[in-house]
Amino acid sequence: KATKREEVYFKYILPKKSIDEVREDVEAWGEQQQKEIELLQRNEAYRKEFLQNLAHEFKTPIFAIQGYVDTLLDGAMEDQEVAKRFLEKASKNTARLVNLVSDLDEITRLESGEQLLYKQNFVIQDLIQEVYDTLSIKLQAKNIQASIKKGCEAPITVFADKEKIKQVLVNLVVNATKYGKQNGTIVASVYNT
Repeated sequence: KATKREEVYFKYILPKKSIDEVREDVEAWGEQQQKEIELLQRNEAYRKEFLQNLAHEFKTPIFAIQGYVDTLLDGAMEDQEVAKRFLEKASKNTARLVNLVSDLDEITRLESGEQLLYKQNFVIQDLIQEVYDTLSIKLQAKNIQASIKKGCEAPITVFADKEKIKQVLVNLVVNATKYGKQNGTIVASVYNT
């Protein structure tokens, strides 16, 4: 049962609405709820896919390390050259695992809001060129030409965390180099949307 105060509120203060206005309010609320549910479902699908990819990314170096160590324990330790080569490969895969854990830790901090962003204005094309220059040895090893698309040279200033954006660009270019073909090309295009 409503209190006296609630009765006064409902009778005199709450604006009177027709049944059509109430129906419209309820439908708008329902649409908003449906959008939120769809967003949650999409986020859950992304999270599931991310975890599957992460599991795959972890398995590769772990199995490689396990294979090298098992081979060494099965007698390859006697051959110093083989032992050194296998230990170097195991070390590289361990470094890869450390990088994966660091990336995962950074994602966790970003999601929890603990990751601080140091935003500043910078020209994105300059940063892309800087990444190309930094990775020039890797690019030259596969004879890959890296450039900015014709028509996208006009400087575009962005306001973002320059180091985080650089990290993204480095990851993209390294992956393009690693999985791209010999004598290939990497072309970055930038648009002011």
